[in-house]
Amino acid sequence: MKAATIFHLALGLLIISFFSLPPQSLAQDSDYLEPSEKYSREELAQMLAPIALYPDALLSQVLMASTYPIEVIEADRWVKRNPKLKGEALDAALLDKDWDPSVKAICHFPSILALMSERITETTNLGNAFLAQEAEVMDMVQELRAKAYAQGNLTTTSDQKVIVEKETIVIEPAAPRVIYVPYYDPFYIYGPWWYPAYPPYYWGPPGVSIGTGISYWPGFYFGFAFGTWSYFDWHRHHIFIDVHKRPRYVRHGRWLSKPGRWYHAPRHRRGVAYRDKSTAKKYGQYPYRSRDFRPDTRGFPKLRDRDRPIGDRTRIDREKGGYDRSRIDRDRQPQQRVDQLKRQPQQRVDQLKRQTQQRVDQLKRRPQQRVDQQKRQAQQRVDQQRQTRQRADQERQARQRVEGEQQERERVEREQQMRQPAEQERRARQRVEGEQRQRRRDDNVFNRIEDGRMERQSSERGRASRQGWGTGSRGTGPSGGGARGGRGDRGRNRR
Repeated sequence: MKAATIFHLALGLLIISFFSLPPQSLAQDSDYLEPSEKYSREELAQMLAPIALYPDALLSQVLMASTYPIEVIEADRWVKRNPKLKGEALDAALLDKDWDPSVKAICHFPSILALMSERITETTNLGNAFLAQEAEVMDMVQELRAKAYAQGNLTTTSDQKVIVEKETIVIEPAAPRVIYVPYYDPFYIYGPWWYPAYPPYYWGPPGVSIGTGISYWPGFYFGFAFGTWSYFDWHRHHIFIDVHKRPRYVRHGRWLSKPGRWYHAPRHRRGVAYRDKSTAKKYGQYPYRSRDFRPDTRGFPKLRDRDRPIGDRTRIDREKGGYDRSRIDRDRQPQQRVDQLKRQPQQRVDQLKRQTQQRVDQLKRRPQQRVDQQKRQAQQRVDQQRQTRQRADQERQARQRVEGEQQERERVEREQQMRQPAEQERRARQRVEGEQRQRRRDDNVFNRIEDGRMERQSSERGRASRQGWGTGSRGTGPSGGGARGGRGDRGRNRR
């Protein structure tokens, strides 16, 4: 009796404390939020800040996959058990998995899949926001990209292409078969954060000091164009599915039949409750509390064979035990809910403290990072100056070499010009000497001829003189006339 009185007193106090909670807490205690209780702009900015700068092809897959949190967890565990599956082998293994195509697509990015699984609460919130506020989510993505672009932190690089079309910013991979996933500090990339009460999340490798720009995970290589079967229709605010580009990891019989906008598949939700009534009703899930206590919903199989013959006592014990467990669970649920509501503010405070401490640590590291960056910049300037001096020395040496060669050519030309008159004079002298030698040779020939003629004439005169002088001595007188006359007479007489 005393125990029953204490129990009823405790139950009454619990009910009084429960109804004394503020209306907001009562609204949170209900299974679904009211349709008007949507995510605020601050919350959307908080959850989208770390992924808004993903390439469009990857971002569309992340948003679709976030609406299936159970499959994300299953896929992450499966990928961790099969780390060696890559490329075509991974596609072939995924064919037998009954997961949504978007979840299979994220399996090609194990680091992103692991983050989504580890932070399943953030992933689920992201999926709920995308289901209930698809247009607002896409507008917030464009707003965040515009802020990063205005800060000069979103530009085209060797890893990605940034295309600005009027008020729309599209991000594509620089190479269609290589996708680089960025990670960055939202406090720096977007400029001063405009919602201090809602600091942005960080999705990146743990234990890595974030720099002042965008860093990238190692490149993910594909043997096909990834993400071509889904892309954002920014003007109509939805994701478009191209059925003619079926990915390799989806069987033909499980693929869509008509192209069009993407629709959520409730069967891949695996029983996870939707956040608000309108979304639950839209996808065929109604907020009946009784469904929370169905055996199949709580993870127990349905008892399909109750009609088989068993002992009455066994059946009664089993039913009684099941009833007692259900009653105990029902009794415990209000207290568990109250304890959960009490822990939520403290958890929120602890989370804010951790985020604040992380932010303080980052601010402490930034001066040293700036000093390191200035040192690197100074070293780069020194290297550039050294390279400039080296290039100047090389140019000066080349110029001196060219000038030396030019001077050598000019000297050779001057020497050749100076040698030309002497050479011409030598050749003229040789020509004159040759002519003189030729003339002397000619003169010697003529002299010999003349000398021979004179010698003959001299010999003839001598002979004639000797003949004449001999006749005269034997003739009549010594005179020449007589002698010549006598010689002539002899001749004539002889004839």
